[in-house]
Amino acid sequence: MRYSLGFVLALSLAGLQFIAIIFVVSTSYVSSERAMLEHARGLMDEAGANAAEHTKRFLEPATEITEQARRMLDNGLVSTTAPAEMERYFFQLLRAETQLSGIYYGDESGNFVYVMNSDGPGPYRTKLISTDGEQRTTEYIWRDNEFEPVDRSFDDNDIFDARGRPWYLEARQLGSRVWTDPYIFFSSQQPGITVAAPIQGDQDQLHGVVGIDLDIADISLFLSDLTIGDSGAAFILSDDGRVIAHPDPARISTRNEDGTLGFIGINDFSDPIVRAAFADFDKNDLSANQSVQSEFTFSGDQYMTLLLPIPDIDLPWNIAVFAPENDFIQGIRDNLSRNIWIAAVISIVTAIAGLILAELILKPVRAFAVRTSLVSQGEVSTRDPLPRTYNELRAANETLINEIAQRRKLDGKLQDLNRELSHVTRVNMMGQMATGLAHELSQPLTTITQNLDTALSVAKMDPAPNGELISILTELDEQAHQGGDIIRALRSFVRKDKGTIRPFDLQELVEQTQRLLRQELEAGNITMDTEIPELRNALGNRVQIAQVLINLLRNAADAIQMADAADRKITVTAVQLPDAIEVRVADTGPGVDPAMTLFKEFQTSKPDGLGLGLSISRTIVEAGGGDLWYDDPSQQFRFTVPCETL
Repeated sequence: MRYSLGFVLALSLAGLQFIAIIFVVSTSYVSSERAMLEHARGLMDEAGANAAEHTKRFLEPATEITEQARRMLDNGLVSTTAPAEMERYFFQLLRAETQLSGIYYGDESGNFVYVMNSDGPGPYRTKLISTDGEQRTTEYIWRDNEFEPVDRSFDDNDIFDARGRPWYLEARQLGSRVWTDPYIFFSSQQPGITVAAPIQGDQDQLHGVVGIDLDIADISLFLSDLTIGDSGAAFILSDDGRVIAHPDPARISTRNEDGTLGFIGINDFSDPIVRAAFADFDKNDLSANQSVQSEFTFSGDQYMTLLLPIPDIDLPWNIAVFAPENDFIQGIRDNLSRNIWIAAVISIVTAIAGLILAELILKPVRAFAVRTSLVSQGEVSTRDPLPRTYNELRAANETLINEIAQRRKLDGKLQDLNRELSHVTRVNMMGQMATGLAHELSQPLTTITQNLDTALSVAKMDPAPNGELISILTELDEQAHQGGDIIRALRSFVRKDKGTIRPFDLQELVEQTQRLLRQELEAGNITMDTEIPELRNALGNRVQIAQVLINLLRNAADAIQMADAADRKITVTAVQLPDAIEVRVADTGPGVDPAMTLFKEFQTSKPDGLGLGLSISRTIVEAGGGDLWYDDPSQQFRFTVPCETL
């Protein structure tokens, strides 16, 4: 034969190995690519549905508040002839819903009450237009967060007339709630929209129209946080092809021919990929609540698109989503090329190694063949020692064992990585669940606070106010606001938001916390004493410090109940330091087990505890510039909060 047996075997094995690897890699690539594209379409559907649901829930409060204001004005609970009463009511609504830009009411006589957010000199500004025949007065009042006036002025040159505005004319003509087309607010230069409803008398006689300006820039902010591959995006299109919201809000406004700002059309959009994706947009191609998926090619790259009407709203808006396929499968393609090269290198190395190994294996065989031939010819005695035969095989066996050990070590690392990825997935899922829960709870809490405010207003309007009822309603209102603060803190925690650092009264916070835990303490027959002298205002996130205090008090209550102590008392004291306030929490429980490592995750003495409370509390306190520790001699948990300087 032309080639040796060792060469043929080595080359054949290397070739078969290369073919097998290429077949497996190619098959895996095809199936993985198909699966990833299906997964990508599912992600786009999910992102579109998420954006649609967020937009719907963003608009719902404006609709509900408009209807609430209409009922209040229709039923006379808030008089349309009392501007001061309407101003205070509008102020309360505007303060409760941060996405609202302004609330106003105009009547058939030309009177107008408008409460809006302001950049100064106060956070809220009121515009009052009153008419008396030919006499017209326009007054501006700036107020602080407590409705106290900060500044006021008069404008004799103001010619604004609500009766000529589109929202007033449409509401008067239709006799029902209306949404205006989106427009750019003149004062803030931000995109917004108006919802208005007519106020009618007993015989359907129009008295006026109440309206709400809604700042929709937060929708663009939400879209910018939406992740769709590496370079995909979602935005909102109206039925006439205008871009209402986009991850880059600076792109959606354009200067109209009359000099005013408006929304840019999809065919004039600055991003050529967006134009290529939705230039042929036709609202007639959409059916109710059904998404439309398509594909297109731009500059040699394949893209996927999705169009989804936003359901259950009175606005002709659609969610548009696009993403390049490479964002989802480029890694698979790169991996395929890399694997082919690896397979080729492995095959070449394997062929060379196989040839050498085959030569080593065949060498003792040849020695045996030569010796046999010499013995048969009588040239070598059978008593001569045998040549060494199995040392090469023994070395190969040791090499194989070493390779198996390395592979097992690699498999162990892959399993560890898989567990870490699974953990990250679960943590991400919990963050999404927390965000959804916080979002879902914020709406009913807002409704509760609004209804309580309404109930308080009604109770106070009674000729003989019931003091006890007003006290109960006031306390309920405080608790509802406290719940709203906690929900906002949870949403800030999920978004990794550090919160706002503001001065607050620590003694007041301790008293509110005591009221919040009153039922739990009474159920455990536990008393709580406070020893707090006159202190300077603390500096920090008030809600987060309240969460730390609640966690320490609940830990103290649990320790007392688990030990079944005879003396059941918790004491909270505070000490003024030069630049901070030290808070001390002591209880009559058994103290901390010396074997326990405090402030470490998943360390707990409770049978149903997670062991995360103290760790999270220390993180919160340290993020605010303080410290949290356990003082063993006094058996007290102590933490510091920065305070105002003298």
